[in-house]
Amino acid sequence: MLGNNLQGVSLIAIAAWIILIYLVFSGRGGFISGPRPRRAFHTPFRFVQNLRPDLTDVGQQLHAVMAGSFQKRRLLSPSEYQAFKIIEDDIAAARRGYRVFAQTCLGEVLTSPNENAFRSINSKRVDILIVDQGGWPVVAVEYQGSGHYQGTAAARDAVKKEALRKAGVRYVELSASDDAEQIRSRVREQLGWKTPALTISEFRRQRA
Repeated sequence: MLGNNLQGVSLIAIAAWIILIYLVFSGRGGFISGPRPRRAFHTPFRFVQNLRPDLTDVGQQLHAVMAGSFQKRRLLSPSEYQAFKIIEDDIAAARRGYRVFAQTCLGEVLTSPNENAFRSINSKRVDILIVDQGGWPVVAVEYQGSGHYQGTAAARDAVKKEALRKAGVRYVELSASDDAEQIRSRVREQLGWKTPALTISEFRRQRA
């Protein structure tokens, strides 16, 4: 009877030592240890799966650009570019120091103390913008080609027109049916130029 009790105590003592050794070595990363946790690798431009990248972060913008492809496209349609050249040549021939720009963002030439008002026009553009000698915008030109007024185009034009009016920038619309002389005449009228500009041939002769 006593022998059986001693044997039981011995077995319990051995089991306790085994458990103690396991706990010590597993806690210190010794011989007995569980599977090592996987290391997490982080990169500054890592995109989280199923989430849109944060494109307010310049690093993620660069990552997106490097991963994408690009192709160039025309700044103006062929008919818009013809109107642009007519206006550009006529402005140059007037020799008043005015300049002509294409596809100008309104947020670059208009400002407003009202944040909502500014955000409403910030990303909108005008087809052609004429600036004076000091670089101030004076006339905005919109070319209304065939099929222009589709969807919300008329409402968008109304927003641009009202913002330009309040800023003191004149606005003129051209259509696909306007010929070169009509384009020149309408732009000169908005500029307040009483006398017609030199013809292109006269302008070139004077510069020669």
